[in-house]
Amino acid sequence: MRHNQILWPLVVVQRDEDNRLSHCAIRWAATPPLTPLTAIPRPSGHAVHLILSGPSIADIDYEKISIESAMGVNGSIALLEKFPRLEFSYYAMLDAGFVCRRKELVAEVLARNLLLFVTPEVLRWITLLFPAQAIRCRIAVFEEVHHRANLARPSPAQLLNDLQNDPDLILFDAHNSEHAHGFSLDVTRGVFGGGTVAYTALQFLTWLGFQEIYLHGLDLRNANNLPRFYEDPNARLSTALERQFAGHIEPAFRRASLLLQSRGVKVYNLPPDSALDTEIFQKIHWTQLCKTEDTDVVS
Repeated sequence: MRHNQILWPLVVVQRDEDNRLSHCAIRWAATPPLTPLTAIPRPSGHAVHLILSGPSIADIDYEKISIESAMGVNGSIALLEKFPRLEFSYYAMLDAGFVCRRKELVAEVLARNLLLFVTPEVLRWITLLFPAQAIRCRIAVFEEVHHRANLARPSPAQLLNDLQNDPDLILFDAHNSEHAHGFSLDVTRGVFGGGTVAYTALQFLTWLGFQEIYLHGLDLRNANNLPRFYEDPNARLSTALERQFAGHIEPAFRRASLLLQSRGVKVYNLPPDSALDTEIFQKIHWTQLCKTEDTDVVS
């Protein structure tokens, strides 16, 4: 139950007959209205852009790219200062530390007309730190399969027993030292952690029905030395990307890429120096997305 110490005693959850998270509220505070995951329209769109926070984002001219649907995470919203015409339809936050330390960026997200996916812990901090009138976005709460709110963490044996041959919660490896590896095709039942919010966002975009996903800023290289695109080098938030990359992040993306290929979902990785090699996701340069460019895919 250790993962629940960050929720108790403020966070109260309700579950439906299938044990899915159906409601979440914060005690002694005015919880903002929530959008149930089961009520979210799933557009089955063709292409979507997942805009992350790696330093390579600074090399992209978003005035030259036509983007119909985009999801941001954490500090992606900072791009709007330079590219105000860029719009996010979806957003994801699962790092409570970011919410507490980057309130100005979180406030920008909350003020937008978008759908924000958050964990119960993130909802707690949004509720406590921001007045109700500052929240104009829609908020949907999700949880991780191995860290369910107010429930005990399942053992590897229990996960194997519960998820064997499950068509929606695809278990890759139950015995990983920190987190089980897997991929959720039904986020209403939970998502699998992958060591980075990008992995969580990928599960949401797949569930929403997008068939082409473009990954912006998924650098995952030299993260301890290079700041995120929106950060001051002297005021950076810490990261565990390099520590978790070999044993957790890379294997999760590698297995997910095979699953997505089998389902006909195409994923393209834009950073030319991304730590994920081309065997995982095909790499293309951002200029190949320009309205006037028509170049070949990088092999």
